[in-house]
Amino acid sequence: MNIAIIGAGVAGLSCAHELEKHGIYPTIYEKKSFIGEQHPNVGAILEIYHRPIKDAVAYFRNNLDIDIKPLNTLNRLIHFSPNKTSEIQGNLGYFFERSKEEMDITRQLFAKLKNTRVLFNEHADYVTLSQEYDYVVIANGGVDFTNELGCWEQWLNTYIRGAIVQGDFDPGAFMVWLDKDYCKNGYVYLAPFSSTRAVVAVVVTDVDEAELEVYWEKFLDTENIKCTIEEEFKRNHTSGHVYPHQIGNLYLAGNAAGALDPLFGFGIMNSIATGVFAARSIVKSEDYEKMIRKIVNRNLRLYEYRKALNMVDNIGYDVLVTSAGIPGIKHLLYYSPINVVKYGSGILRALPKRRTRETK
Repeated sequence: MNIAIIGAGVAGLSCAHELEKHGIYPTIYEKKSFIGEQHPNVGAILEIYHRPIKDAVAYFRNNLDIDIKPLNTLNRLIHFSPNKTSEIQGNLGYFFERSKEEMDITRQLFAKLKNTRVLFNEHADYVTLSQEYDYVVIANGGVDFTNELGCWEQWLNTYIRGAIVQGDFDPGAFMVWLDKDYCKNGYVYLAPFSSTRAVVAVVVTDVDEAELEVYWEKFLDTENIKCTIEEEFKRNHTSGHVYPHQIGNLYLAGNAAGALDPLFGFGIMNSIATGVFAARSIVKSEDYEKMIRKIVNRNLRLYEYRKALNMVDNIGYDVLVTSAGIPGIKHLLYYSPINVVKYGSGILRALPKRRTRETK
């Protein structure tokens, strides 16, 4: 079987890893000249959003046959709203490094491959490859090909303004700020690389790129952030709905398959899973849509959650953060098997809303 994979990212390498288990050695076309990320970052997998999966690392190992080392265990989740703070502690998930270093998740996946050929600096054309190969897995990390194929519906266009900062951090703590004044329909997060280094980023939607600097500076000033900045960056992410995920001998995986979640914008879990399931679908002639249905449905619910969150005002954020710290509610949300993604949007709709022309 002759298979091409476009993209040597998380999904593409996960797909190649699964194919190799079945004695199939694909060719990967990668537009960059290296494995990893140009700018360092930290991704997270939060247990609360992937239930009933309790442990992502164990799930990768036991269900997807991929042994990945996380950067750190996520054991503190700290929420900030304009006037309130709450903290959750426990086994809440994992941090994963995105960089050019050895701990980068794609470099870990790449190191596990045996005979897969990776062609760097290759801007692949899926139309041409689909005629030369039995199957082509599009896992290029974007939605350009997906859009060309006519199966992309955009949900959010998100701009990210952030920096790698130096300071004193808890390596297991994930911090999230909610404040309409400096993140509009978005949030700010801080995720640590180590006890001395972290990424902090303002993530906003429904704004022009030129407005990013205003929100960034307002966040730093409002929250009195004084960390030493090591490196600054800007990114543009889009999340949306994809259907179908297979067209003829073309398979869509990773962000090309809509793996980027529409809440925090992390897609590691979904990218690994869609990459593996694409390979299994090819090898075993199984229904790819059925295999990834839970992922698709989870992102649909997260989108409803995100839309409801966008309508909450700063008073509502205070209520939300206060509620998350109340022992009974805290236990229900974080220490029980309840599907927060499924029911969360309904809860958010009951919170105070920002006033618009339609609601005045």
